[in-house]
Amino acid sequence: MKITLLCLSITLLFVFFQDWKYRRIHVVLPVAIFLLSIYITHTKPPLFKNLLLNGAFFLITLIVLVFYMSIKNKQFLNPFEHYFGLGDLLFYIAITPLFILPNFILFFILSMIFALLLQFVFKKIIHENTVPLAGFSALFLFIILIKDYLSIYQKLTLI
Repeated sequence: MKITLLCLSITLLFVFFQDWKYRRIHVVLPVAIFLLSIYITHTKPPLFKNLLLNGAFFLITLIVLVFYMSIKNKQFLNPFEHYFGLGDLLFYIAITPLFILPNFILFFILSMIFALLLQFVFKKIIHENTVPLAGFSALFLFIILIKDYLSIYQKLTLI
């Protein structure tokens, strides 16, 4: 498990680096995160339930975002052209095995806040108008995984 957790951590750092530098991530990275997450949590009983609930929450959130922005702009807007990247979608789907639903919701909200704070802090360094959401969220998850692994206190993830 330690090797798998190390591989997951390295993959998360690759996501952070790629999204920070190029504003896109390679499709292999979310697939690797998903497979490593499944392997780490496969012994946890409600794995399939967690996948479905977390994926449903994320997709409902995305649908509400599209619906809201489409109403606001009085036309259908493709979220992947205006607000959300495909890499962001793949990243959040890839990490669904790592959380139970309440913790996934908490992680989702905190990772958005973390990304906004980092975007604000690095405003002078970042010259693009886009936020590297998958990268900042991957960095946040990396920090949480380290905390969960080293801490005996309540864990956010299922590791």
